[in-house]
Amino acid sequence: MKIDRILLIAPPAFTTKRWRDINPLPPMGLGYLASVAEGLGIKVKILDCLMHGWEHEECVDKNFVRVGLSDKEIEEKIIEFKPDLVGINCQFSRQYKIYHKIFSLIKKVDQRIIVVAGGPHATVCPEEVLNDDNCDYLLSGEAEDSFRELIEALQQDTEIASIDGLGWKTKEKLQLNPKMKFIHDLNALPFPAYHIMELDKYFGLDTSHGTRHKKRFCPIITSRGCPAKCTFCSAHQVWGNKYRMRSVENVIEEMRLLKDRYGVEEIMFEDDNVTADAKRAKLLFSRMIDERFDFVWDTPNGAGVWSMDEELIDLMKQSGCIMLNFPVESGSQHVLKNIIKKPLDLGKVKRLVKYCQKIRLDHSMFIVIGSPGEKITNMWESFKFAVECGCFSPHISVATPYPGTQLYEDCVKNGYFARPYSLDDLFIRSFLIRTPDWNEEDLKKVLFRGNLYLKLKSIIVHPSKIIKYAIKIILRPSIVIQLFK
Repeated sequence: MKIDRILLIAPPAFTTKRWRDINPLPPMGLGYLASVAEGLGIKVKILDCLMHGWEHEECVDKNFVRVGLSDKEIEEKIIEFKPDLVGINCQFSRQYKIYHKIFSLIKKVDQRIIVVAGGPHATVCPEEVLNDDNCDYLLSGEAEDSFRELIEALQQDTEIASIDGLGWKTKEKLQLNPKMKFIHDLNALPFPAYHIMELDKYFGLDTSHGTRHKKRFCPIITSRGCPAKCTFCSAHQVWGNKYRMRSVENVIEEMRLLKDRYGVEEIMFEDDNVTADAKRAKLLFSRMIDERFDFVWDTPNGAGVWSMDEELIDLMKQSGCIMLNFPVESGSQHVLKNIIKKPLDLGKVKRLVKYCQKIRLDHSMFIVIGSPGEKITNMWESFKFAVECGCFSPHISVATPYPGTQLYEDCVKNGYFARPYSLDDLFIRSFLIRTPDWNEEDLKKVLFRGNLYLKLKSIIVHPSKIIKYAIKIILRPSIVIQLFK
């Protein structure tokens, strides 16, 4: 089978009409796959339907819209490029209907085009994806090596059954090889194919995985995996259980490329935990200082506190860190240890937050409420902990049972779903869980009152904010009524 041209697609996305809880981000995963395919002498194109159609919305129902290129525009792009194989990044389970739509559009253009699905959703819900008649193959988890092996097998018409993490179909059933092999030497990977990722299309966005501070920004991934095993996270399904790092010199070389060739001014470390190895992190940030890149940077996914100290934070700030996100998850040590299973000392968090304040490094924290086993009093410990740390606007998520997580398994085992489980409900305000200690309505009240508590405490510390909040109360007096229900 001849494979001369490969198209890699990041699909459009559904979001609420009230606000967009999505934003375009340069597709690093597709960039790595593109480099692998180019290494085989294949012409590759990346099509980010969300970015190219960012100004286009289609109404889905009374609550949701679809953002991105229209079906017709996607068809036209496929017809124009004439790919032999199309790979689709199936990233978020909530967007599953979009992926199936893309599969059908591809086959509508030409039934002979090979359709390959990959990404986190394909990894944790392989049967849901592969059951689609228009999906030919699926690659789970880290896919650079298996993608290359699949292309070579198809080109040479050789056996595919031994390819790690591959899903395919026979007349009898779906075939799914478990993902067992992960890349040990990340330095052996080529850099993402930035030259076809159209970085200039993203430059200037105000929001891209968080608020951006410079016009010319780009993500970078310096490690894979995370030593923590938080019960709400499925990262281990994609990246395995072992933390692996690129060498500092390899990362610096990529940074130099981004700086010199693309004029990048801001980077986002998209690692699950860029500071997991403190010695390596200190060396990396020291080298960034020595190279005088003058990047500003942050960690949108957070950074592990257990490996941090004041010396590391100093180096982070000196190398350009503009915001340090602490993934605290809970202000209850009991919840952290026994429910979320995160190796974190809250006393250390307080000390490091105080140090950030001392050196004037902006910081925030992530909090998750509503895990089974957590009491309402524990949730209030989280709000109070944030206040004690001087963090009045933490990013608060409601525990959501994503497929592939221990949280999901626990909810299935104990019957903790508040309503019939649906992939459509997988977002951080879905209130999918109900336990013997509280129900979804209790959780909504806790979230509302907790947010109001944070705002009131913020006013006490920063009285100038009282005018801003007073206007909101005047416009919505029900806020006060709900507080005392």
